[in-house]
Amino acid sequence: YVIDSGFVKQRQYNPTTRMYSLDAVEISKVQANQRAGRAGRTRPGKCYRLYPLSVYGKKFLDATVPEIQRSSLAGSVLYLKSLDLQDIDILKFDFLDPPSYDALEDALKQLYLIDAIDENGSITSLGRTMAELPLEPSLSRALLEANELGCLSQALTVAAMLSAETTLIPSHSMSAEKKRKHQPSTLPNGFGLGDHIQLLQIYELWHQIDDKADWCRANNLQMRAMKLVDNVRDQLCQIMQKIAKGPMHVKISKRHEEDRNYTALRKSLFSGHTNQIAERMLHHNGYKTLGLKAQQQLVQVHPSSVLKTDEDGKYPDYVIYHELVATSRPYMRNVCTVKMHWIQPVLDKFSRLDVNKLRCNNNMIYSPSEKKKKTGIRFIYQPMDDDDKESKIRAARERYLARKNGK
Repeated sequence: YVIDSGFVKQRQYNPTTRMYSLDAVEISKVQANQRAGRAGRTRPGKCYRLYPLSVYGKKFLDATVPEIQRSSLAGSVLYLKSLDLQDIDILKFDFLDPPSYDALEDALKQLYLIDAIDENGSITSLGRTMAELPLEPSLSRALLEANELGCLSQALTVAAMLSAETTLIPSHSMSAEKKRKHQPSTLPNGFGLGDHIQLLQIYELWHQIDDKADWCRANNLQMRAMKLVDNVRDQLCQIMQKIAKGPMHVKISKRHEEDRNYTALRKSLFSGHTNQIAERMLHHNGYKTLGLKAQQQLVQVHPSSVLKTDEDGKYPDYVIYHELVATSRPYMRNVCTVKMHWIQPVLDKFSRLDVNKLRCNNNMIYSPSEKKKKTGIRFIYQPMDDDDKESKIRAARERYLARKNGK
């Protein structure tokens, strides 16, 4: 038997608020038929639908909303930019399932703020390297900055931990009796600097313990998720080998006082989350996200955060967050404190942001005679001819197939 409620919980991204939410939405006709098919998979069965036929016929969509229309598109847009097809207008690109203009504009803004594209929409050398990493652009940017600041090993760990979202979720297999008797966790607290530091400390502690399974059970962590983190970290190390400027093996952080600030790591994380900054309100612990006025939100630190308050009970003035989630109220998940003087250059970039320039690759090139001039250089617009376009497309397709086949 199958009982079909007619609803499904679906994770959706709102580009206007830059917030993720897990909403209960009506299923599509395709999903309804799939659920009914499960009743007869091994033998004849019945499907009980808890909704009238009129709802199925008039309210349900024919097909499920494509994932590209309910996700952040920063990674996809960065990949398009990396193809070097200079006549592509991102906002008018012919997607199979076209996302909204708001989603594409949001992606362009994100990429500009983390230096993946310049003011004219051309991909930077930094952005080209980011496009080769199998991570969301914010984490790719953080890794590259960490490589310059000498904390790549720590940043690799944090990126891997953030890739396994269920790492800190208690195991669902734990019985109610065990949960009742479970002792309070003795996990590190990140020195109160934020959740990214705690994630780093948890992995370092797990890495040096021999009996990892017992330690995970004692701290209510999922062993399978920690193994996934370990595998992801190994893969990232292999990818970063060519450009790494320092050691990538796990280094257990020292516990002496000067190491407690994790300044280099926090600055690296900040460089990848410049579109995800929040400022504490003056009289309470609520935060306001920084950025364009239309996208500013009043948010709270998630209750699970280890971010520490000062002696007056107030959180730090400025934090970065990995994502916004909407549950009973808007929350920031995985927050980390940052310094005020890091933020001013980002605010200056906001003032220069022009989506109309970001949407296309810069198709302005020097004429041969003008390259030799030292002064008075002007740009000449030279649209690509059809043969050049075809060769660019073929080259991009070959690069994609080579990456796909692991060549």
